[in-house]
Amino acid sequence: MSGSSHTTDGVVLRATAVGESDLVVALFTRELGRVSAIARGARSSRRRFGGALGLLVHSELALGRRTRGSELWNLERATALDDHAALGGDPVVLGHASYGIELVREMTPAEVPEPAALDLLLGLWRALAPGPSPSLLRAFELALCERLGHGLSLDGCAGCGRSDELDAGAVFDPVRGGAVCRLCAPSCRGLGVRPLAATVRDYLRRAAATSLDDASALVVADDDRVAARDLMLAFVGHIVGKPLRSVAFVVQVHAGLTRPPT
Repeated sequence: MSGSSHTTDGVVLRATAVGESDLVVALFTRELGRVSAIARGARSSRRRFGGALGLLVHSELALGRRTRGSELWNLERATALDDHAALGGDPVVLGHASYGIELVREMTPAEVPEPAALDLLLGLWRALAPGPSPSLLRAFELALCERLGHGLSLDGCAGCGRSDELDAGAVFDPVRGGAVCRLCAPSCRGLGVRPLAATVRDYLRRAAATSLDDASALVVADDDRVAARDLMLAFVGHIVGKPLRSVAFVVQVHAGLTRPPT
């Protein structure tokens, strides 16, 4: 990646205070992908940054040349384009929005443009405005995984490719990448392997084929919703390779609420 200046749009994935007034920000940008930058005086300068470096804010970002030998860009200016900070008013919605941020941060490679992934994250934030939805999260997870080369095998066995042995005795194997037919299932022995009911597979297929704007309208039985959530968490956890902090946050929030975890 060259050290030339760029103006692009993007979001903040993480911000860390440095010194008395600076911030080091992890950014996910349309043209540069995931980069880190130092925003000098960001904690004291309203003119150059305003509220554009908050989480859940879509901003225009002016990135200056990097210092020779440094991985940090210089963030010279940021202007808010669309502010979704109101999502923070509901802790469950905030947890879901933060989950989207964490997936993008952990699943995208550094300095590789993934504009479709940015659009998915922004679409998730917009679709969360009416409230949380488990089907919305499933549609987002599936679409993001597909965009980043981790498409889930739901129409055929991830082991042999057959599609005619998935309705009875099938399992889900996160390591193999999806549904595994009853004939291949005995060879699946990982900790994340679990039974895959036909109704759960059908629900995930519908979620994968539905836009984020329409996903909240998907109807699913409670047991299938929970099963789909658990297997998707197993799948993205395998990809990321470590526990997701936002999931722990959502579980903690739900512990104090009456609505079931999503």
